[in-house]
Amino acid sequence: MRKFQRTAVIAAGLLALSGITAGAAQAADLQTMETPGNYQTDCHTDQTQQELDRAVGHHVTIDHCEADGPGSMVIYYS
Repeated sequence: MRKFQRTAVIAAGLLALSGITAGAAQAADLQTMETPGNYQTDCHTDQTQQELDRAVGHHVTIDHCEADGPGSMVIYYS
């Protein structure tokens, strides 16, 4: 039983590590831009999309946003 538990813990650790590695590789393809706003309410609005498109010079796809301090957010896009 102990051998099974040890194997299960090792397998879970490897699975978690592979998930983190895959997430980091996926995030590496995304570009970022800092902008004023609340990441929870302003991330996927039409206004944010239009401002980002204008700043970049072409249409982009917003992936997600994260907080970057009070009143500011980082937009991850591709």
